[in-house]
Amino acid sequence: MIPSSPRGFGPIETLLLLALSSMWGLSFLFVELALRELGPVWIVAGRTGVGGSVLVVLLHLRGRRLPTVPRMWGHLLVLGVINNAVPWTALAWAQQSLPSGLTALLMAIVPTSTLLVSALVGLERITRKRLIGLLLALAGVGAIVADDLEQPGRVVAVLVVVAATILYASGAVYAKTYVSGNLPPLVLATGQVLSAAVVTIPVALLFDPVRPVLSELTSTTLIAVGLLGALGTGFAFLLFYMLIERVGATNATMTTYLIPLVAIIAGALVLDERLGLAAAIGGGLIVTGIWLAQRGTRAVRPLVNEEPIG
Repeated sequence: MIPSSPRGFGPIETLLLLALSSMWGLSFLFVELALRELGPVWIVAGRTGVGGSVLVVLLHLRGRRLPTVPRMWGHLLVLGVINNAVPWTALAWAQQSLPSGLTALLMAIVPTSTLLVSALVGLERITRKRLIGLLLALAGVGAIVADDLEQPGRVVAVLVVVAATILYASGAVYAKTYVSGNLPPLVLATGQVLSAAVVTIPVALLFDPVRPVLSELTSTTLIAVGLLGALGTGFAFLLFYMLIERVGATNATMTTYLIPLVAIIAGALVLDERLGLAAAIGGGLIVTGIWLAQRGTRAVRPLVNEEPIG
């Protein structure tokens, strides 16, 4: 349960914020490394399989249990598809054409997408300041797209990432409407990741023509998928809800600003990625837009299940 009066950022809360942002920011690097030998669906199958297993252990250690009501598992299955399986696959597919840092930068519009979807269903109100923020974020995406007009594949990849943010936003609104308040956050996260694994693994086995042979994969790929699942999907959820308990849902969204920074630095150091001027301008517009859109938030209740951008 989230305390009614969450504390501000002390040393422990700051460490949680930095650790969480690093786990989610590095997820884009792990995907990029895994793409050298695995297809997008297999990466997500590994991520959800490992991440779901870690979350089950964490759930047990914290004395929680998975739900037993079939109707609730129906909601978790929907969330697993629209909040995990499909957007994570879409992001991995897009990263075949986009640098990891740029993908993370585009994913920073998740809060504005969530605001937009929430407004459409009546959970939020669009004020003038929020509208300006939304338009600035969209202008940032437009600036990035404009730089890639001569490369149709990259433009499509950018649009796929934007579509993934809409799915994340829809998942957050769905969770708030049908699940939040009925399940502890960590139980919700575990259930939806396990549901995503149940969907993704059979899809990978049945429909991906390139089936990887475990013994032929390099250690780099195995480690990347393992860390993507264990850290970016497992422990990250635990830290996310610990941070919410300590500083509140609104303060926890500060990860939005740090995740792209971590991803860009990691991409530059490990993959020698370099973002151009258009990406820098677009990123600046996106971050400014998010800041404006989040100022003066007057939601009925924070979307504490708002999905991480990693």
